Amino acid sequence: GMMLLCALGSLGASVVVSIIVARIATNFGATLRSRLFSRVQSFSLEEMGRFSTPSLITRSTNDITQVQMVIVMGLQIMVKAPITAAWAIGKISAKNWQWTFSTGSAVALLMGVIAVAMVIVIPRFKKMQQLTDDLNRVTRENLNGIRVVRAYNAEDYQEEKFGEANENLTENHLYTQRVMATMMPNIQLIMNGLSLSIYWI
Repeated sequence: GMMLLCALGSLGASVVVSIIVARIATNFGATLRSRLFSRVQSFSLEEMGRFSTPSLITRSTNDITQVQMVIVMGLQIMVKAPITAAWAIGKISAKNWQWTFSTGSAVALLMGVIAVAMVIVIPRFKKMQQLTDDLNRVTRENLNGIRVVRAYNAEDYQEEKFGEANENLTENHLYTQRVMATMMPNIQLIMNGLSLSIYWI
């Protein structure tokens, strides 16, 4: 009964935390977009040319959304997970040294898996910004020059140009998502191994 009560309390706390984190991230994103808009409005023509319009659009939409997701993930997982791991090791350290060793090894292995995944995907995430800029640039060029494109019957050329930019962005997205998707099975495998080792001990 006490375990069930603790589980329900943990569930309720998780729901409350999710609501609070969502409000924090959304409010931060709104403030950041407002300040970014004000900043861009003060740019000179030289600065506008240096950043380019597609890049500024990406910064004010996609990039801020990514920042919001980082805040949500950070507050929900990156802060809670180390605290939970340290608390678990501290609780069992006085019980059995084999348990402590198994749990510590599992935590170290988890951190290694996450670190390897981050090293692999971070360069791709950086490249994703450039590819998103290219896609926005091609789209704006097509929309701004739609009459010229139709006048010169260049629809096929524009479709091919957009298709190439879209394909590059899609491939980059698929690569990063596949790498990130392998993290959860690996984490589950490590946790199952930890459970089996503790059961064996």
